[in-house]
Amino acid sequence: MKTHHQLLELRKKEKYITSQIITKLQEMEDGRGYIRLGHSSLFDYLVRGLGYSESTAYQRQSCVRLSKELPEIKDKIDSGALSFSTITIAYKAIKNKPLQEKKRVLAKIENKSAREVKHMLLPTAPSIKVKENHYQDKVILRIELSHQQHAKFKRIKALKSHCGDESALLEALIDKELKRYENTDFKPSQSQKQRYISQRLRNHVLKRSEYKCQHPGCEQTHFLQVDHIKPVRLGGASTPNNLQVLCSAHNQAKG
Repeated sequence: MKTHHQLLELRKKEKYITSQIITKLQEMEDGRGYIRLGHSSLFDYLVRGLGYSESTAYQRQSCVRLSKELPEIKDKIDSGALSFSTITIAYKAIKNKPLQEKKRVLAKIENKSAREVKHMLLPTAPSIKVKENHYQDKVILRIELSHQQHAKFKRIKALKSHCGDESALLEALIDKELKRYENTDFKPSQSQKQRYISQRLRNHVLKRSEYKCQHPGCEQTHFLQVDHIKPVRLGGASTPNNLQVLCSAHNQAKG
């Protein structure tokens, strides 16, 4: 589509035309054009459609959403008074605040570094953070817990101490959750509710779709929903042939 190709060209010149990029991304989000291109969200479109890294995509998305209310921030980005990094930090802190409060905060952080803005707006770190490091033969997770969360972890570790150490406990918890999706041996539903989909049938449909959205071109594996191809209101049944897996965005777009 036209807007998509325009964005690909603008992507190459972003250093000089930042405000135009944001304007075109606003058009893409307002019209939900990314749905027709097989993407589940603006973020997914930024990553897979335009080739941004996830961190850069989140920055652009934050700027797009904030500039809908405050279009003047595009000029401030071009002038250097605000950066994508500082806007992203501010967006996390003020996205649910009244408009005047947003204006006040953005004026306050002009010409400040990301470190300064983080100190001003996010004085306390999140209670839990997870960092992944990928290596050839393993993935290392670093998890930071609040004291309260750590106390809960110690309690479950003590109660399950007969199962082994922390690694055994974590593996057991993961296996327990995955097992919920493994049983796909369903039987025809006896429920009088046409919309009813048993857990086993749901597992079957998810497995058949390889646990990803079935909309053409979409690779989304999060926020999956089992959808009736022929709606129940039109006589559609909860049978394997009438069920598909869609991400929430493409399910909503289907209407």
